[in-house]
Amino acid sequence: MFQALLTPLRGRLDLGASPKTTTPPVLVSQVEENELAPEDFARDVMIELMRNSVENLKLAEDAKTKIQVLAEIQRILRQDAATKDAFREFDGFLIVMSLLSNVQNSSNSLLSEPAEQVLSDILETTRLIITDLSEAMHEHAENAEYFRDIVGYGSLEDAMCGLITNPQTVDHVLGLILALATHDSGVSDVFTTLRATSEDQLDAALVQIVERLGVIKRPGAILILWNAIPQVASDDGAMRYAILKLFELLSLANHRNQAILSTLGIIRSLFQRFYSAKCDPTVTDKERHILQKLLRRLLDMGATTSEARLIFQRMIREDQTLDTEILDVVRFGIKSRWLEHFSMESPAALALEEENVRGLSSSGFTFMIWIWVSSLSQASHPIFTIKLVDKTILSLQIDGDGGIRLSSSAEQKSALLSSTKVYKLRWTHLTLVYHPSRTSRPSIRVFSDGVLSDTLDRTYPKAEVGQVGTFILGDASRTAKMSWCIASSYLLTIPLGDDLPRLIYHLGPRYTGNFQDTSLIKFLTYEASTSLNMFLATIASKQPNSATQSTILKAVKNGFGIPENVISFAVSPLNARQSGPGMSVPINGFTKEFKSKGDVFVVKAACLDTALWKIGGAAVALRLVQVANTQHEVSRALGVLSDGLRNSWQNSEDMEKLRGYEVLADILRSKAQLINVTGFETVFEFLGMNFRCPDLSTVVNTVAYKAIALDFELWSHTKPEIQQMYFEHFSTLLQTSRHQKFNNRQKFAKLGLVRKLLFVLQTDWFQREMVHFVLDALRAAIRSHFSKDDTIKPVVAYLTANLHEDPKGASSPQSPISHIDDTHPQEKAERVLEILISTISIQSYHAQFAAALPLTRVCLLLLGDRPTPSIATQILTLIGMSNTISPSFSRKFQLIGGWSVLKTVLPHCWDPRVSQTSFDILLGRYDQIKKSPGHLPNSVVCPNIFPVILSALQTGLVSVVDNCHVSDNSHDSSAQISWTMESIMESLVEEIMGLHASSPTLREMFKSQHIIQLYIDTFKTFVDKLKVTAGLNQSTKRILEKIAHFGLALAFEPFISGTQKHEILDTMQSANAMLNPAADKLSIDPSLVTDTRSVRQRIASARFSIHAGEKTVMKTLTHMLEWRKTIQISELKRLRKTVLDLRETRRQISTMHEWSDRLTSERGLWPEQGTRIWRLDETEGPYRIRKRLESHSEKAPSSRVDSSDENIRDIEVPDADPSASQQSVEVPLWAESYEIPATEVDDKQLAEEISEDKHRRVRHELEPGDIIEAVGTVARIAGVDSSPGLLIVGRTHLYMLDGLVENDAGEVIEARDAPKRLYLVPGSIVELDGPQRAQRWSHDQIVAFSEKTYLFRDVALEIYFRDSRSLLIVFLDKRKKTDMNQRLSSIAGKYSDNISNRKTPILGRMGSKLAGWRTDELYTAQRKWQAREISNFAYISILNQLSGRTPSDATQYPIFPWVIQDYTSQILDLHSPEIYRDLTKPMGALTPARRDAAQIRYANLESVDERPFHYGTHFSSSMIVCHFLIRLAPYTNMFKTLQGGDWDLPDRLFSDLLRAYDSAGNDVRGDVRELIPEFYTCPEFLENTANLDLGVQQNTGERIHDVKLPPWARQDPLWFIVLNRRALESSFVSENLSAWIDLIWGVKQRDPTSLNVFHPLSYEGSIDLDSITDELEHEATVGIIHNFGQTPRKLFTTPHPRRMNHGLSTLPVGVLHGIEEDPHLLVQGSRCFRDLGENTPVRELYLDIVKKKIFPCPLGVLCAPLHPHEQVEWQPGGTELRLVVDHKTVQVIENAFCNCASFADSSNLVTGSTDYTVRLWKMFRSSSAATVIVLSHIMRVHTDEVLCITASRTWSIVVSGSRDGSAALWDLNRGVYIRSIWHGDGSESNAVNLATVNESTGYIATCSRLKLCLHTINARPMAVLDLTITSSFSPLVPTITAMAFHEREYSHLGVLATGGPDGSITLRTWTADGTPEGEKAKWEFVTIRTMKVRMVSRGSTRPPSVTALKFLGETLVHGEETGKAYTWDLPE
Repeated sequence: MFQALLTPLRGRLDLGASPKTTTPPVLVSQVEENELAPEDFARDVMIELMRNSVENLKLAEDAKTKIQVLAEIQRILRQDAATKDAFREFDGFLIVMSLLSNVQNSSNSLLSEPAEQVLSDILETTRLIITDLSEAMHEHAENAEYFRDIVGYGSLEDAMCGLITNPQTVDHVLGLILALATHDSGVSDVFTTLRATSEDQLDAALVQIVERLGVIKRPGAILILWNAIPQVASDDGAMRYAILKLFELLSLANHRNQAILSTLGIIRSLFQRFYSAKCDPTVTDKERHILQKLLRRLLDMGATTSEARLIFQRMIREDQTLDTEILDVVRFGIKSRWLEHFSMESPAALALEEENVRGLSSSGFTFMIWIWVSSLSQASHPIFTIKLVDKTILSLQIDGDGGIRLSSSAEQKSALLSSTKVYKLRWTHLTLVYHPSRTSRPSIRVFSDGVLSDTLDRTYPKAEVGQVGTFILGDASRTAKMSWCIASSYLLTIPLGDDLPRLIYHLGPRYTGNFQDTSLIKFLTYEASTSLNMFLATIASKQPNSATQSTILKAVKNGFGIPENVISFAVSPLNARQSGPGMSVPINGFTKEFKSKGDVFVVKAACLDTALWKIGGAAVALRLVQVANTQHEVSRALGVLSDGLRNSWQNSEDMEKLRGYEVLADILRSKAQLINVTGFETVFEFLGMNFRCPDLSTVVNTVAYKAIALDFELWSHTKPEIQQMYFEHFSTLLQTSRHQKFNNRQKFAKLGLVRKLLFVLQTDWFQREMVHFVLDALRAAIRSHFSKDDTIKPVVAYLTANLHEDPKGASSPQSPISHIDDTHPQEKAERVLEILISTISIQSYHAQFAAALPLTRVCLLLLGDRPTPSIATQILTLIGMSNTISPSFSRKFQLIGGWSVLKTVLPHCWDPRVSQTSFDILLGRYDQIKKSPGHLPNSVVCPNIFPVILSALQTGLVSVVDNCHVSDNSHDSSAQISWTMESIMESLVEEIMGLHASSPTLREMFKSQHIIQLYIDTFKTFVDKLKVTAGLNQSTKRILEKIAHFGLALAFEPFISGTQKHEILDTMQSANAMLNPAADKLSIDPSLVTDTRSVRQRIASARFSIHAGEKTVMKTLTHMLEWRKTIQISELKRLRKTVLDLRETRRQISTMHEWSDRLTSERGLWPEQGTRIWRLDETEGPYRIRKRLESHSEKAPSSRVDSSDENIRDIEVPDADPSASQQSVEVPLWAESYEIPATEVDDKQLAEEISEDKHRRVRHELEPGDIIEAVGTVARIAGVDSSPGLLIVGRTHLYMLDGLVENDAGEVIEARDAPKRLYLVPGSIVELDGPQRAQRWSHDQIVAFSEKTYLFRDVALEIYFRDSRSLLIVFLDKRKKTDMNQRLSSIAGKYSDNISNRKTPILGRMGSKLAGWRTDELYTAQRKWQAREISNFAYISILNQLSGRTPSDATQYPIFPWVIQDYTSQILDLHSPEIYRDLTKPMGALTPARRDAAQIRYANLESVDERPFHYGTHFSSSMIVCHFLIRLAPYTNMFKTLQGGDWDLPDRLFSDLLRAYDSAGNDVRGDVRELIPEFYTCPEFLENTANLDLGVQQNTGERIHDVKLPPWARQDPLWFIVLNRRALESSFVSENLSAWIDLIWGVKQRDPTSLNVFHPLSYEGSIDLDSITDELEHEATVGIIHNFGQTPRKLFTTPHPRRMNHGLSTLPVGVLHGIEEDPHLLVQGSRCFRDLGENTPVRELYLDIVKKKIFPCPLGVLCAPLHPHEQVEWQPGGTELRLVVDHKTVQVIENAFCNCASFADSSNLVTGSTDYTVRLWKMFRSSSAATVIVLSHIMRVHTDEVLCITASRTWSIVVSGSRDGSAALWDLNRGVYIRSIWHGDGSESNAVNLATVNESTGYIATCSRLKLCLHTINARPMAVLDLTITSSFSPLVPTITAMAFHEREYSHLGVLATGGPDGSITLRTWTADGTPEGEKAKWEFVTIRTMKVRMVSRGSTRPPSVTALKFLGETLVHGEETGKAYTWDLPE
C-alpha cells in the first residue's frame, strides 16, 4: 500500500539520485558553497543528513540499524524545522509507515534473537516511529495536513493493528498513540501504569495521570485509541473502565479536548456501547456510570444529526415507553448552549488580506465579535488588529484581568477601557464603534453585551497610501498565550448608532447572517425579546417617544438597514469545512476568505436542540411528553422540550406553528398527577419564572403562558403542593418581582387574568381547601391591573351575580369539561368582596373605582336587600372610606336614598362588626386616610349614619323582647337560646351613651327632632312590647335601665321640644314600673321639661329632619333588584359562553394529530409497523385524471397547517402607564342629576351584552382576519357518499367543513346531533363516520365553477380550484344554490383577469376547469381533435365535462369506450383492425344475439304501451364505477355500501378483464357497461394492494385477488394501461371514434334504429323529483335512477365529423417532423441564443410562456413563471434566499439554508435545504406593495441534505432528492409526505442529485451516480438504468448532469433526454415490449439517439458538460458549463 505511494511523491525533490544510493550527492544551488550564509549552509547540511537518513532507513534490514536511523531522524527533526519539509519530500512519512506495518515481521538476520530482545526491538522501533511522526508534524501545518489527508490516520491504524491485538505490545502501543495525540512522550507509559494498577486504585491513578494530559494535537490519533477499546479490553472490564475514564478526563481537561472528542464521530459508537451495556450482565454499574458520564460530556458539545436521530429513536421503546436512562442523557445534553465556533489555542489567528487598503474607513467603522474565553493570557492579547503591511493601524486587546485595551497608530499610548470586561467561561459580545468626527473630537464607543460601557475621545487614524491591508482576529505570534473561542465577527465601514448593538446582542451568538433580513425578529429567543421589551418599557417610562425606542422598533419592523456594501467582512465557522493552519474560511456572502494561522480548530458543534430541529422539530419533544408515564419521565421530557425551545428560534417557531403549547397543555391534562415539583419548575422556568431568584421572574412567552399557565383545569388535577406553588406564582409575578410593572402592563394586560380567576371560582375544579390560594391570586391580579374593563367591571358583575340568590329559574350551564360549582357561591363571593374592599381602601385604587362606576349606586347594588353581616360590613367599609375621601359622597348617597336604604336594610343583619363599622363611619375612624388638620377624636364625621344605628337599635330591641321572659340563669331553658342579640344591643346602647357623653358633635346631632324622635320611638316601642311580656330577665333589665337612663339625660337637654320631653318621661314611668314594681311613681319637676328653645333653634332642629320616604326607598330597592337580575342573567350567559368556548378549544386541540403522525409515518422518527393502505387522491391531473394515491388514514386531517398569527417574540411599543389615565378626578356633585327618583342607571354599565357566537364551532377554522359572510348547509359528494357539511364564504377564503350543519336557529352543530331534515339530500347515501375534512381556498384560487345536476335536480355546483382540486356540493333546494351561485360569481368577477390568463380547459391541459360551456368552445375542441392537436382521451374528457359528467359523482362518472376486444392473444397487434371493438354500435348490440334480444325487449314494452327501451341496464352507473374500482379505496367501502354492507357474490365481482368484456359485449345475459377513465390512466385499480378478502370463485375455487390481465399485458397492470391507451389513440379508433360519440352524446343518443335506447328515467328531463310528494314513490324513483344510471347531456344534434387522417397520425395536421418520430433529424443551432459568461454554467432553463422563449439561469437563480422580472436567488450551501425584482433585491430571508429551488407555479416556490428540510413558500403580489415570499410549510423526512427538487403544479406534487439516497414525494397542496423512491443507502454514489416530473403522465425520473430510475406518480418502479455499465461512467463525476422529459399532451413513445459531463445528450424511451412470453413485464430504457454538443471555445480539449436541458415543443434546448445555451431543431 505504501510502496504504491512512493513513486509520485519521490519526484517532488528529485535531484537525480538513485534510490539505491546510500550516500546521495549533496543538494546545493547553482551558487557556490562558499557564497552561502552560514545558517543556509547549516540548513542544507541538515537537509542532506535527513535525505541520507531516510534513504538509509529504506535500506536498513536489521532492527538495530532501523533503531539507529530512526533515532538519527528524530535528532535531525528537532534541530531544524526545515528538515521537516525534507522528511516529507523524501517520502519519510511513507517509509516509516511501511516500516511500522512490518515491524512485527521476523528479522531477516540469519542469527536468531532471543524473544525478549525481539520484543524490545519491536517496542523501541515503534516508539521511535511514533516519535518521529509526532516530531515531523509538530508546529508544521503542511506536514500535519499531508499526513491527515494523504497518508491518513486510517493507514496508521491499519499499520498498528497487529501491535494493538498483541497482549505483549498493546499497552505500550496505546501509550504511544496517546503520546502522538498530545505530542507528549511523557504519557506513553499511561496504559502500562493502568494495567499494573489494581481495580480499586484505578481512580486514584487516573487522577494523577490527568495532571499530565494536555491539549489534543492529533484528533486522528485519539480516534485510533477509541477504536482500539473493543480489541484491547473486550474481556477486561477494569481496563475498559480505565480507558473510558481516561477519555472523560481528557474531555474535562480543557475546552479544546472536549470539542475534538465531541466532533470526532465517536458519539455513535459510545452511545451504542452505552445502550448495549444496559442489558449486558458483564458490564459493571461503575462502567455503565462512566459510559453515561462520558456520553453526557460529549453531548454537551452536541451531536451530528444522524447521531441525535439514533439517540432519540432509541429513547422510545417498541412498547411505546421511554428509556429513562437515555432520557436522562438527552435531558443533560440538551441543556448545552454551544454553537459552531472557532476554538483558538494561541498562537492562533484568522487573517484576511486585501489589496489597496488605505487604512480605516473615512466614514468610521464598527467592529463586533462574539468571544468566549477559557483562560486569559498574562500579557495583553490582541483579538482584532488592522495592519498596513507591517504597520499596526488599530489593535483591540484583552488584558490579563479581562480588561479591554485599545491602541491605534494615531496615539502613542494605548487606552484602557476601564468599564469593559471580558469574563471567562461565558459568551461576551463586544462592539467597538469608532466615529471619525463626533462634535469637536473623534469618539470611540464600546458596548459590552449590547450596553454602552465605555467612551473615549481618540484621534482617528489618518488614511495612507494604498497598500496590502490585513485584518487579523487573534494573534499568531509565538508569544501569544490564550485559550478562547470566536462565534462570529463583523467589520462594518460605518459607525452604528448607540441603540443597534443592543438589538444585535439579543440576536445571540447563533446568528450568523448579514443583517439583511427584514424579519430579524424571528431570530430572537423568548428571553431576548422579553429583555428588549423590558428595556423599551423602561425607556418609555423615563422618556416617552424617545429616539432609542423608535430606532429599535424601526429596526425590528424594517430590518437594520445596513447596506451590504458596508460589510467589510462577516466571518463565522458556518462555511468552514476543515480545521488546522492554512484553512480557508469564506466570508458570508462574499468571495473573500480568511486564512487561519496557528492552532485554529473549527468546532462544528451541533447542540441537541439544533439536531432536534433537523430530525423533527418541536414535535419530537412533544412526543416524549406524550409517551411519558411516570413523574420522573414527565419532568425529564418536559426538560427536553423546554431546553429544546429555549435557545432555538427555529424550534420555537415550529412550536408556534403547530400550536404546540395548546397541544402540550392537552397532553399534560391527562398527566396532571404525574407533575412533580421538578416538572412544575421546569415548565414555569421556561415560561419565565426564576425560582432561584423570584424577584427576577417575568413572563417570556405570553402564548405559552396563556395556553399552559392559565389552563386552570390542568393544574386543578395536580397534587395539592403543586396547586399551592401554582397559585403562589401569580403573586410572585404580580407583586414580588422587580419586573412587576412590566409584567402587569406588557404581559398580563391582555390575558384577562381576573376574569379567568373569577370563572375558576364558579367551577368545581379546585377543592375547598385550595380556594384561599385562588383568592390570593385574585387579590394579586386585581391590584396589579385595576382597570375599568379588565378588573373593576368584571369583579363587580361577579359580586352582583353571586353575593345574593340567583334569579328564579336560572340554571348553571353544564359541560363534560367544566362543571359549574353552585354549592358555595355566596361564600366565595363574600371573600372576593373582602378583597375588593381591601383594595379600594387604598386611596389610589379608590379613585380609579370611583371614576369607573357610579360608586353610590354600586354600594346599594352590592348591599342588596338581605345582606349578610359580612356583606354589610364590607359595604359599610366602602361607604365609610368613600365618605372620608370624598366630601360630596354623603350628599350623593343621600340624594339616591342610600342612607334610607341602609336604615331599612342594615338592622336585619346587625352584629358587632356591622356596629363597629357603622360607628367608624360616624366618627371617620380610617387611619389610612389622611385627616383634615381640624379633625378631633370622637368627632362626628358622617351624621347620616346615626339614624341607621338608631334604626338598628330599635329592630334589635324588638328581638330582645322575644326572649325577655326566659331566665338567663336557667340552663335548661336557655340551652337552646343564643344571647348574642342581647349582648349586641347592650353594647350598642353603651356605645351611644358613652359617645354622647364624650362627643360634643354627637350631642349636637341630638338637637335634630328627627334623631330625638327616632330615639323616643325606639325607647317607647321597646317599653310597650315589654309591658305585655310575662317577665324580664336580667339582660333585658340591664338594657332597659341603660336606655331609660340615657332617655332621662336627654329629657333634661334644653334643645328638645316639650312634647318630646313628655314622651320620654311618660315612657320612663312605664320603664321604671317594670324595673321597680314596688317603687313609687317617678316624680320630676315640671320646670325641667319645659320647651325653652328659641324660634331659630326650632327651625334648625326641623331642618335636620329631612329624609327620604318609604316609597322612595322601596323604589330604589326595586330598581336595584331588577338591575341585579339583569346582571345575573348577563353573567350566566357569559359563564355559558366561556364553558362552550372552552369545550370547543379542547375539541379542536384533541383533533390535532399531524404533529405526531409525521413522527410515526413511514419515514418518521418512530415509524409504526404495518402495511400502509392507499386511497385514490381527489387531486386531479390533466383533463381531470385522478390517479395519484394518498395514504389512507381514519383520522380526519387537521384543518390548519399554520397556527396563530400572533407574534409571540415580537417587540412592541410599550403601553403607556395606565395609572395616568386612571387617576381621574371624581365627578363633581353638580355633574349628576340628584333627584331622588333618578335611580335608573344604565344597566349596560355592568350587564354587558353577551352575544351568542353561533359560529363558535367553526371560527377556529378561519384564516386570520377573515370574516364570515355567508354560511350554508350542503352535502359534499364524493363517489356515492354524501358528507353533510358547511360551505362558508369568507371575506378572503372559501371553506368546506364536513360533519357540521346549521340548525334552525343558525347555530353550527354536529351533523350527528342534527335531525336528518337539516342535511339529507334526497337520493344520497349519507356518510357521517368517515374522516371529516376541513378544506379552504383563498378567493383567488377559485378558477371557475359550473352548475351541475344531482339525480337530475338542479341543486348542485362544482367549483374548480388552481390547486387541481374540485368540490362538488349539493344544496337542499335550488334557492340556496342560486344564492351561492351569485356569491361565487361576485368572487370570480374580482379575479377575472387572473382567470382569463389561464388557458381554457379546451385549449390546455386543465381539462376540468370550465364554468359553463358554449357552442363555440365545444366546436373549438372538436376542430382541435379533428386536427389531431389533442388526443382522443383529451377530447372524450372534454365531452364528459361539458355534458355534466364529473369524477366526483359516481352516478355521473366520466364515460370511456371499450376499444379492445382481444383479451386472449399473447401479443397485441395495434395495427390489426381485428383487435378493436366495433365503435359504431353500443355495447349491447355487438353480437347478433344481443341485437335480437334488445329488439325483442323494445318491441315487447312498446306493445304494452310502456315507454320502450332496449336494455335493462345502463352503460354508466354508480354500481358500475364501484364495481370496477372495488380494489381501490375509497370505492371499496362505497361498493359495500351499495351492496348493503357486504361484498357481492365472488363470481360477480370484477376479477377478470376477459370475463368483464364478455359480459359487457358478448353475453346475452350480461350488461352493457362502458369503461371509466382509470382503464387508461391508473394501473393501481387492477391490484389488490390492500389484500382485501374478496372471496373464492365458485367455478374454479380460485381466490380472487388482482384482476386477471390478458396475456399481452405480461402480468403488469401498468403495461396493460399503456397498451390500452395506445389502442385508444390508434388510427383505427381515431377514425371510428366519431360514431361512438354519436351514440353517447350525439344524434344517436336515443336512436331506436341504432339499438341505443335506455330506460326513460336515465335521460335528463324525464322526471321532476321535486314534484313527487309521495315518499315511497320518491324513493323508488331515486332507486331506479341509481340502478339504471344517467345518460349524459346531449351535446350534438348533427352527426359528429370524423378525424383527419392524412400525415403522421401522431402529429397534428400540418406538422411534418417530431422529436419522437424523427430524432435523427435534430441539429444543434449554429449560434448560442444566450451566453451567461465563461465561468457561469447554465443550471436552469426558464420558459417564458408569454414570450414563448427560454432564458438560461445560472446556479442559484430561478425566474418566477409568468413574471420573468422576478427572481429568487441563493448560494448553494449558504443560508440566504433573496427575492430580486427588476434587478433589485427587495427581500432577504436568512437561515433559509436553500440548496436548490423550483417553482410549482407563479405563486408557489419549493426549496430544498441543507438542514434536511423541504420548504414551501407562497409569493404574494400586490399593486400597492412589493412582492414578498412567505413560508407556508416546513416538511421533514430526509436524513441528509436535499440536493435537488422539482415541483409539478399539474399533478400537485413535489419531488426532492437527497444525499440520503432517496427521493421523497410530497403533496404540494397540503405540504405532507406521500412516499419515497430509494436509490440505496446514504452514500455519495446513491445521492439523488437530479429529479424531474413528466407533466403529461406524472412519471418521475430520478438520478444518482449509479443509476437512472423511472417511476410512476405513485412511485411504482418502471425502468432502471445501471449507469456503471455505460461507456461514460466515472466514479469521479456524475454520469448524468441534466435531464428533461419531452412533453406532449399524449406521447405514444415517451422521451427522456439526459446530458452528461462529456458533452453528450442521450434521448431514451422506456418500454416493456421486449418481455418474453409468459414472463412478467420487464421495463427497460432504450436509447433512441446519442448526440454530442459542439466544442466552440478555442483550445478546448473536450466538449463542454451539459448542465441543463429543456424541451420547447419539438425543440430541445441545452445549457453548458461554458454559460452558453443552444437549441436543437428539426427541419421545417
